[in-house]
Parts: sequence; C-alpha cells; structure tokens
Amino acid sequence: MAPCVEGVWKVGPLMSDHVVMENVVLRRGLRRVFEGIDLTIPRGKVVAIMGPSGTGKTTLLRLIGGQVLPDSGSVMVNGQEIPRLTRNELFAARRHMGMLFQSGALFSDMSVFENVAFPIRVHTTLQESMIRDLVLLKLESVGLRGAAPLFPNELSGGMNRRVALARAIALDPDIIMYDEPFTGLDPIAMGVIVSLIRTLNQVYGMTSIIVSHDIAEAASIADFIYLIADGRIIASGTPQEIYAEQSPRVKQFVGGLPDGPVPFHYPAADLEEELLEPDEIGR
Repeated sequence: MAPCVEGVWKVGPLMSDHVVMENVVLRRGLRRVFEGIDLTIPRGKVVAIMGPSGTGKTTLLRLIGGQVLPDSGSVMVNGQEIPRLTRNELFAARRHMGMLFQSGALFSDMSVFENVAFPIRVHTTLQESMIRDLVLLKLESVGLRGAAPLFPNELSGGMNRRVALARAIALDPDIIMYDEPFTGLDPIAMGVIVSLIRTLNQVYGMTSIIVSHDIAEAASIADFIYLIADGRIIASGTPQEIYAEQSPRVKQFVGGLPDGPVPFHYPAADLEEELLEPDEIGR
C-alpha cells in the first residue's frame, strides 16, 4: 500500500476493473442472502444493481465498503481484498469511496457547508482556506452554493439529496455508490438527480454504482445493469439487453407485473378452509 501524503492516501496503478466479486456467499442466520454472486464493475462506468425489495442490493454496497464481510468469496476493490484489510487500511480505502445514502443522512446540527466539509476534515490535513474553496466548488456542481449557510431542516427533500451528493464527492472519490437515489423525489428533483449522476460521472471520471428498483430512471443513465433475485444474479447486460430479456422473472420485474414467478400472495393455506375455521387463524 502506498503511503499517506498530506493526509491523502495514494493508490497504486489503475486497474481496468474497479470492483470484482467472485463467488460471494453471505448468510444471515439460516437465510442465505447471496448464493455465489459474481460481478464486475468496470472503471469509469455507471452500473445499476436492481431487483425486487429485500434481495440484498444495499448489502452489496456494504460488502464493497467493508461494512459487511462475506462468509466466503472475494471482494476486490482497486485491487485490494476488502475483507482482509486492517481497520486502518479499510479507513484509508474508504477515502476513495463516496456514498449517497437513501435518506441523505446529513448531520442535522451542521450547516450545509459543514456537512460537505466533514469528510475533507476527517481524511485530510488541508488548510481551512482550501477546504472552503473545495466545499464551494462541490456545492456549485450540484447547484447549491447559495445554500451553504443553511441547515438541512431548511431545505427540501431534493435539495437535501443534492447536498448529500456534494458531500459524497467532496474528496473526488474513485467510486461513488448511490443507495436508492430516486426514492421519495418529485419528478423535477428526480430529473435533477438523474442528470447530476451522469454529469458527475463524466466530469470526474468516477465509477458509479446505483442501487435502485426504479427501472426507467436507472436504465436512462446506466451503462450496464445487474438484476438480482433469490441471492443470485438472474440477468445482466446493457439496458437494451435487459429490456429484451425473455426470462419470465426478468420480464415481470421490468414490466412491473403484479404476479408471476414472484407471486403477489404470500404462501398461505386455502382461503376457503381458513374462512371455515376462523379459530385456527394465528395459532
């Protein structure tokens, strides 16, 4: 690992693939979240990880960030085996990862300026004058430089999400991860976030990983899509290839069909039998 210079960790030679997972198995009690996941995320691309709710999409991001360790398999980021890193090595590796949380996760008692400045102060030893310039530049990139003195409770939901995005890119990360970035946004705010993701990816040359179940929005900016269900990748390809996929499970998800391989009804006894024996319900 290269040394830390002026509080900024330096990585080695760039690799063509930014994230590589091989045969990743993860269990939660008796339940297997992943049954041998294999995926590759190329450097500089926008990759969407999609699937029904509860399939472990966000957990994949936690594996990449080292918040969750797999039971077996390999998770390589920037050529490093994430589960094998020490605490200090993992902290340094995260310097090169940005994260946009679903809720925004801004510090409510800090101003917009201080929220964006936070990761810069944690990971570097830059002077305050330089931190100020960096924060204003990042806020300008998301259109909120004028909101620097405000607090999160003075902003709309969409503006909070944009501040969180400015914070996520504060250190010019190699990888930025988006956890359901479109949830709860009105059409205008959603359009702004979609445009920002693609623009920031092009301007900064980042690798963008989007976890979402919003088909249209994610497909409009993704170079590649992985579709996950039942602990496995059931389809992968460009948005056009995913839309053309004929698998019943993929067609149900892409088409938003209420019933199919993933049933609408939770498994239960015959309705008529339960109606005839009401005293047995819940026992």
